[in-house]
Amino acid sequence: MEEVTELRNVLERVEGKLIAAGKIYGAMNFGVWSSIMLLYYVMLGIFDISWQFNLIYWPLGFAVAMVFTGRIWKRLKRLGRVTGREIEGSKTSGILVMVSWITGIILGWGIIPRMGVGVSEGAALAVGFLSFITLSIFGMWLVFARYSGVEREIIPSFLIPAMGIPIVWNMETGAMVWAGFTVALSFALTILWYLYSAFKAIER
Repeated sequence: MEEVTELRNVLERVEGKLIAAGKIYGAMNFGVWSSIMLLYYVMLGIFDISWQFNLIYWPLGFAVAMVFTGRIWKRLKRLGRVTGREIEGSKTSGILVMVSWITGIILGWGIIPRMGVGVSEGAALAVGFLSFITLSIFGMWLVFARYSGVEREIIPSFLIPAMGIPIVWNMETGAMVWAGFTVALSFALTILWYLYSAFKAIER
């Protein structure tokens, strides 16, 4: 009986560490995107950036993020195999997440800023930016909830930008900068929540 209890305790600790690793993976996803976005803002304050630069920077940033998170995902899968659990991502969920981001890009960067929203051109762009983040991440969250369980830690990353839309709508100046800080705050809180969840899992 003692051996069964000890084995159960070992399995619970292993499962806890695997859950913690998954939470850390989630935090690193938001961390890499936060870094890419904040680097853009730093460069924006130093250089006179043209719209052509965006056509290079953001695809390159996307590629860097995919390579980085892909490597972390492989390590997470390897950890799962070591602990006797196969971690596989659903192809359907991956496609739906991509659709969510594409929809967010079309609406947030293409349609919404041209609908006459906001009190200025900068406000319109900021509304579109926050809408893009809100719609894309909310859609991703729904996909995760359907295929791999509800990730409560993601909620600040789309809820805070959504709450910022009515505020940035009426900003005549500095709207995009304010929107950028709002998204950075939402990502920081998401990362902190993920890390907190990881510590809780380790303590199991």
